[in-house]
Amino acid sequence: RAFIAKLRKHVADATEHFEDYNYATALQETESFFWSNFTDTNLDLAKNRARAFEDGATGDQALAIGSAVASLRLGLSVLLRLFAPIQPYITEEIWSWCFSEEGAADDAAGKARSIHVAPWPSDSDFLGVTPPDHPESFDVAVSALGEINKAKADAEVSMGREVASLRLLASPETLSILEGVAADVLAAARVAEHEFKAKADLEPGQFQVDAIEFAER
Repeated sequence: RAFIAKLRKHVADATEHFEDYNYATALQETESFFWSNFTDTNLDLAKNRARAFEDGATGDQALAIGSAVASLRLGLSVLLRLFAPIQPYITEEIWSWCFSEEGAADDAAGKARSIHVAPWPSDSDFLGVTPPDHPESFDVAVSALGEINKAKADAEVSMGREVASLRLLASPETLSILEGVAADVLAAARVAEHEFKAKADLEPGQFQVDAIEFAER
């Protein structure tokens, strides 16, 4: 939900740039959002839940899985449409893989045969998505995952290396926000055991790896 909130704001900003004929700015900001908030982050954070889509989960687990899949599909649909006026061919090709066969109507997002007759992204794409309890939780999750990955890089191990144990420091306020997204962060970083410990002098949203041990290969 926090990722979708960021995406919604980006749609509003990109639309304003297009309406003001600032196409280069719209493209630059959409490219930045695509790489920094979608492919390198939300994809990593959501993919473990999304992969369990066909495992027959029920109840809260099924809702969690469905939420991950929905965020990835909505993110891809919206970003493709934002790119489409400037990158028409590759966006049409990817649209045909994911969305064009879901329906014949050319008046509903995600059901248009061609991306170039699909509606421009707007608030209607986000109807029914409840605002997040902590809008900053996505950025907190990204920051935590980035700090763990930095520790892996410093240790010269691969990003896919499993972590046997981890002690992660942050301010009490940041840790309270992290709790809501910790499962996705730990799954993305492949952490088996962890401890979150408060350190009051760290800035909001800042993390520090205090101890890390990697699993045997």
